[in-house]
Amino acid sequence: MSLEKLGWNTFFQRNFEPYSGKGFCAARVITQHKGNYIVCSEKGDFIGKLSGKFLYNADVKKDYPSVGDWVAIKMLNDTEAVIYAVLPRKSYFARKLAISGGRKMKNGILIGGNIEEQIIGSNIDTAFIVMGLDDNFNIGRIERYITLVRSSGANPVILLNKCDLCDNIPDYIEKIHNIAKGIDVYAISVLNNINMDVFEKFLCCNETIVFLGSSGVGKSTVINYIFDDEMQKTNTISSSNGKGRHTTTGSQLLQHSSGCTIIDTPGIRELQLWADEDILSEAFEDIYSLTCQCKFRDCTHEKEAYCAIKAAIEDGKLTIERFNSYKSQLKELKTLKNTRKSYENSRANKINKQNKKRGYVEC
Repeated sequence: MSLEKLGWNTFFQRNFEPYSGKGFCAARVITQHKGNYIVCSEKGDFIGKLSGKFLYNADVKKDYPSVGDWVAIKMLNDTEAVIYAVLPRKSYFARKLAISGGRKMKNGILIGGNIEEQIIGSNIDTAFIVMGLDDNFNIGRIERYITLVRSSGANPVILLNKCDLCDNIPDYIEKIHNIAKGIDVYAISVLNNINMDVFEKFLCCNETIVFLGSSGVGKSTVINYIFDDEMQKTNTISSSNGKGRHTTTGSQLLQHSSGCTIIDTPGIRELQLWADEDILSEAFEDIYSLTCQCKFRDCTHEKEAYCAIKAAIEDGKLTIERFNSYKSQLKELKTLKNTRKSYENSRANKINKQNKKRGYVEC
């Protein structure tokens, strides 16, 4: 398979130059499970293992290959290869690492545990945020996805799946347009083949798309339709709650005949934010534009006079739920920033102590 069909372009070619002509081949990560990888190159698919030097230099989980990454490999034989480096990422979707110990809720924010970034998929052009028009629909969750997708550098698109189960689709679309201006929203039904032609303009050669959403919203079912095959195993609807049963257990990259690569992801149960608070100016552009109209630059939007936020809420131009969602995310990202700084300082001190024991001197 040609690299171009896998999404290769001039950006990755430039970053591969240090490895060109030295016996390395470029490959893309298709699946990853713990320390095992499947990578695809022009010479076929290989089981990839990380080199000893890579493992020695890898500092945090973000340094390790993720599905969608381009890597520099050397082949051992017809089926195995060694991964020596991960090429710089054009974009990537990440969240705060969810699996951790010692966590607790404090003032509505989850704190404690590992302070690390978990990459779910990388080098993405379009991210489909899939939400079911059943009990799964949640505006606050959509807002969190938008923040993370904006932070990833990918283009967000919202899919309202199972529209055949809904009698007031325009109302749901309007709710989303109120909090996601400029983002395309499509109501679809895979089972009843409603609006499924919307994907035609996204299935382009060299493009990479990802499907994101909670368990049971129908991501794998949508992908099965796109491939016109049972590419992804899906389960029937649960008789107890009427929701689709989750089947995808890990992210994986699939190659479409159009030349588009598609990343399917497991259902995300815990969507902790990992981003800089500046990204909220994009995810909550409506609120940021209002804050600029407040009379006082340090307005807290609570008791001050001439507050544009309070006026917009009173006039019905801004919902209190939308504003509370913004405040919640801002608080969470500020807490994350402070926690990361404390964690990084503690970690740096620990490394310095270890280096001193080994006889190294900090420059």
